[in-house]
Amino acid sequence: MPLGVCRIWKTSMHNGLDSENRIWREAQKLLTSHLTLVQKLQGIAEVVVRQFLVDSCAIYLLEGHSDELVIQACIGRTGSGKVRLHMGQGITGLAAAEKKTIQVVKMSADPRAVLLENQEGAYQSIVAVPLVEGDRIHGVFNLQSASERQFSTDEIEVLDQVVKPIILNQFTRAQSAEIKQRRTNELRVLNELGQGINSGLGLDETLELIADQAIETVQANAVVIRFVAEDGALALGTVAVKSGIELDLQSEKKFAQYVADFGEPILSDCTRMKWGPGSFGISLVCIPLVLNDRVVGTVTLLDKIVPAGAVKKPFDVDDLNLLFAISSQVATKIEEFRLTNRLGESVRNEKRQEAELGKLYSHSQALFESISDGLVALDSRGFISEVNAIAKGIFGFERLIPGEIKIDELVEDKPSLTERLGSGEGFSHREVRLTTTSGQVAALANFQPIVDAEDKVSGAVMTFREMGEVSSMGNGGLGVRRTFSFADLIGKSSLIEKTRELARIAAGTDSNILIQGETGTGKEVFAQAIHNASRFSKGPFLAVNCAALPWDLIESELFGYVGGAFTGARTKGSLGKFELARGGTLFLDEIGEIPLDVQVKLLRVLQERAIVRVGGDRTIPIDCRLVAATNRDLSQAVQEQKFRRDLLYRLNVITVEVPPLRERKEDIPLFIGQFLKSWAAKSSNVVQDVSNSVLAVLLEYEWPGNVRELGNVIEHSIAMAKGPLIEKENLPVHMQATGVRVDKTLKVEVNLFEKAQEDYENSVRRLYLEALRLGQGDVPKAAQILGVSRATFYRKIKKAGLSPPSQK
Repeated sequence: MPLGVCRIWKTSMHNGLDSENRIWREAQKLLTSHLTLVQKLQGIAEVVVRQFLVDSCAIYLLEGHSDELVIQACIGRTGSGKVRLHMGQGITGLAAAEKKTIQVVKMSADPRAVLLENQEGAYQSIVAVPLVEGDRIHGVFNLQSASERQFSTDEIEVLDQVVKPIILNQFTRAQSAEIKQRRTNELRVLNELGQGINSGLGLDETLELIADQAIETVQANAVVIRFVAEDGALALGTVAVKSGIELDLQSEKKFAQYVADFGEPILSDCTRMKWGPGSFGISLVCIPLVLNDRVVGTVTLLDKIVPAGAVKKPFDVDDLNLLFAISSQVATKIEEFRLTNRLGESVRNEKRQEAELGKLYSHSQALFESISDGLVALDSRGFISEVNAIAKGIFGFERLIPGEIKIDELVEDKPSLTERLGSGEGFSHREVRLTTTSGQVAALANFQPIVDAEDKVSGAVMTFREMGEVSSMGNGGLGVRRTFSFADLIGKSSLIEKTRELARIAAGTDSNILIQGETGTGKEVFAQAIHNASRFSKGPFLAVNCAALPWDLIESELFGYVGGAFTGARTKGSLGKFELARGGTLFLDEIGEIPLDVQVKLLRVLQERAIVRVGGDRTIPIDCRLVAATNRDLSQAVQEQKFRRDLLYRLNVITVEVPPLRERKEDIPLFIGQFLKSWAAKSSNVVQDVSNSVLAVLLEYEWPGNVRELGNVIEHSIAMAKGPLIEKENLPVHMQATGVRVDKTLKVEVNLFEKAQEDYENSVRRLYLEALRLGQGDVPKAAQILGVSRATFYRKIKKAGLSPPSQK
């Protein structure tokens, strides 16, 4: 604090009596004036600022039965509007809560300080004095300084002994005047009601008079008066509401029925009840109308009216007492009405209307829930009023209170749905983004505003379906083209016939299928044929090469992810392959290359038929056929602990072994014809066939790359051919030195070929025997040594006339 300021105050405090007298004199002028309480308190704050040389003074009073301190007067504070503090909030609220004076010299260094914008935060020093009378707290006032200042004991004593009594005196006088005015109003209302009732008014007119007087005196938004029939049912007497208010009588009747049944009043400051479209949390008071110890009706008041911008106030005990004061007159009038037959007729009419409304509601709810898409109903302001079970599941709602959430918080579109609602503009089959508890997802939506009889938009209905579901409705919209069917599988050998028949049987089931075969044997061709012959044929065929995906991305590619799940993730998340393949087939090629941690999650998906996106927690059901393929021996991978045994059991419910080309060489001419036809159409060279010498080479070749390699050889040879036939010199270089020469010495060459073939078979027999020896009689180990599958190994040793060793 500047030395000058300190010196001035201490000088004045040498004559403390004079200082106190000055404050009393200036305050007395205000107290004897005809100003309002707020104006008087504002004047007191000005006196305090002037006498204590501070930068600010604020006076707060406790509001009603709440714990909120509302500022009534303030000098020096910037900003505008009613400022509210909770008891215990900031130094000021803390002084009120603890009922003791608190001083802080340096706000920024005090851990109790809560810096509040336009209040305590703009100042450095503060002293807060509670307005306590006995044990009752009425409010608090504070003095604040922009610089550091230590208020002296004398200063605080003046605040406590002089300023505080002045404020309390004014508050008490104003409160007494308010109570007196309230009692006067109550007597006036009772007098007017008595005159109206005794003037010969009918029941309807009397009840309307009572309702109107209650709205005016108690300051309510609505009044409902009901009768109790002989069977205990409630009949509606009259309703009085403020203009523009829409009342939910069904909810009000539940409270009235409770009061009628138990004869006890209800006073609530936050009632879960519709108050117009999507409005909740209203204040309510309901009392029984008692005559001769019998409940004959109820009176309900809804929502206390407060000035614009002020916080809503609940009804209090004074309101309750006024209602009880007029209740006897209302009860007497209702009893007179009961003596007539009108009461029974009113009850019957209301019951009939309730039954019709209940039937209509049941029908609408059944229709609401029968829709297979998500459905959301909106009120005229764009707040969600109803959702069906499908929508709750997609958004992740456990429960939804109508009127709490605006549709723009959950649905992203441009223009926003609220803007479309205002203009009455709808749309159909439009892609939008949904914000769910598991992140953002894409959806296909329809939006239809509802127009009432006056041509005004009263709400809207939106239906939607996740894009993962939409994908199942398209044919070929996602994934690869489903080109091949079983009719396209080339080959007449016994091996391929058996394989084709097994695949056809597998296609008729919903079981998982594992396709095994060497690289280039056509595993994906079989997968597409199975898809096109299955019940999933109308859905997409999605092919994923697991070996081509980075290990750290396999999980998110298969299962999808929510926004922000990992570094580099899209902010709105992404659908996984299982969701995109909904209603179709997901083909996982090279399944043996999936990491073990992802294998665990894939196993769970196959068991539960549901996925959870990376970073999310919502379970999403899936509906797709899984076909996996591998060129590895997965049984061997299980033994090497590179593949999970339980996952293998889930995958190979049906196993389709695609034989290599070298084991069905009789199909090679068929493939040659197909490739010639296919590639010749794309080439300028007119090639019709292969020469005998080329055919001999192609039949002799072992084809490690299988059908894919044969196709590449034919493509190469067509490009190199100079005539209608592919000659030996047109073959790739590594194949030109292989094979037999077809000329006049064909017989000699054939003999040489047979001798070479015999030598070859003997070599193969020795090769397999050596592999068995090195593998110590274990067939899987021997097959691994030769780099072939176990099934191929068994076929080879059987063809070579060898007996497989017995397996323990």
